[in-house]
Amino acid sequence: MSEPARILLVSNGFGEMAILETIAKAIAAREPSASLAHMPLVGRLNDDAWPPPVGPQAAMPSGGLVTYWNVPNIVRDVGAGLIGLSLSQFAFLSRQRRSYDAVVAVGDAYCAAACMWFARLPAVVVATAKSERVAPHSWVERRILRGACVTFARDEPTARELMRGGVRACYAGNAMMDQVAAPEFALPIAEGAIHVALLPGSRSDAPQNTRAAARRLLRMSALSGKRVQAFLALAPAADTAAIIGALKVEGFDVTVYRHVKGVMAIALRDAVEIGLVRSGLAASIGAADVVLGQAGTGNEQAAGLGKPVVAAAAPGESPQSVGWYRMRQQKLLGEALVVLQGDDDAFARDVLTLLADRERVAAMGAAGRERMGVPGASDAIAQAVLDVAKEGRS
Repeated sequence: MSEPARILLVSNGFGEMAILETIAKAIAAREPSASLAHMPLVGRLNDDAWPPPVGPQAAMPSGGLVTYWNVPNIVRDVGAGLIGLSLSQFAFLSRQRRSYDAVVAVGDAYCAAACMWFARLPAVVVATAKSERVAPHSWVERRILRGACVTFARDEPTARELMRGGVRACYAGNAMMDQVAAPEFALPIAEGAIHVALLPGSRSDAPQNTRAAARRLLRMSALSGKRVQAFLALAPAADTAAIIGALKVEGFDVTVYRHVKGVMAIALRDAVEIGLVRSGLAASIGAADVVLGQAGTGNEQAAGLGKPVVAAAAPGESPQSVGWYRMRQQKLLGEALVVLQGDDDAFARDVLTLLADRERVAAMGAAGRERMGVPGASDAIAQAVLDVAKEGRS
C-alpha cells in the first residue's frame, strides 16, 4: 500500500489563498489520506485554518499588491519588514525537501521561483496572477516556469503563449470559478427591490470602501424611489468589526446575529438594507442585479458568473485614468467591468442608468463569462498534483 501524498501548497495573495483552499479540497476528495499544509507568502492565516498553516507569515501594508513594480507599495512593505520576512520564508522552504513529495505554487512567477529554487521539490504552478490579455510573461518569468512539472494558466491565450515559450502549460478552466460554481445557501430576496452585491475587498481599505458603498446605495434608493437590498460578502480576511463600525458611522442601525454562515448582521437606514454575509460569496453575487466591487478576485468571479461589475475610481483618479491595479483588472475583464467616478451622486445615477439598459447588462455578462472561462480546473489540478507527488516519491 502506497504512503499518503505529502503536499505543500504555497499562496501569494489573499485571492490566491481562497483558490488554494479550493484546490486542497479537490486533492482531499481524491486522496483523503493526503497530508496537506499551506504556506502563505502574503498575509496571515488563522491557527485553525485548513490546510494547516506552516512557515513564517506576516501582514504587509500593501496586502501583496506589489506586482508590476508598484514602487510605493514595495517601499511601504520594505519598511514593515518585507526583506526579513522573505529571507525567513526562503530559509523555511529550503528545509522542506524531505518533508513533502511535491509543492504547489498558487500565484505569480515570484511564488513559483520561491517554491522551485528553495524547496527544490517537484512543482505544480497555478498561474492565477497573470494573463496575456494584460501583459505577456517576460523571458525571465517563462524561464522560471519552465522548471515546473506543469503550469495551469488562467486562460487559453496565456496557455498558448507559455507553451510557445517552452513552458509545460495547459488550460483546464479557471480555478477561481470553482469557488463560486454553486451558491452556498439561499438568501432572503426582497421583491421589487434593486438587488446589489457589495464586495469591499479583504484589505485594510475594506471599511472605507464599505462606507462609500453605503452612501451610494442611499443615493440609488433616493434617486430611483425604490428599496435597495444589498448583500455584503465578507472576505475571510476582512475585519468584520471595522466594517460594522463603518456602517454605523454612515447612520445605519446594525443588528448582529450569531450565525457562523449566512447573514450574520443586518444594517438598515431609510429604504436601504445591507445584509452582511459570511461564507457566502457565490450566494451574494447570485442574488444581485449588479455588483459594486472594490475587490480583486471577487470582482473577477462576479464577472465570471455573468454579473455586471462596477468599481469606483479612487480619490484623485478618474474613470479614464485609474490606478495600476484597476487598470489591470479592466484589461482582464474587458467590457464586463466599468469604472465610474467616485462622486456618490454621479456614481448612483450611472449605476441606475446601467441597470435600465438591459442590452448593456447582457453584453457585460457575456463578456465576463467569456473572459473568466469555465469552472472545473481544481479537479484537474488536484489529479496533476497527486501524479507529481507520486513520481516524487518514486
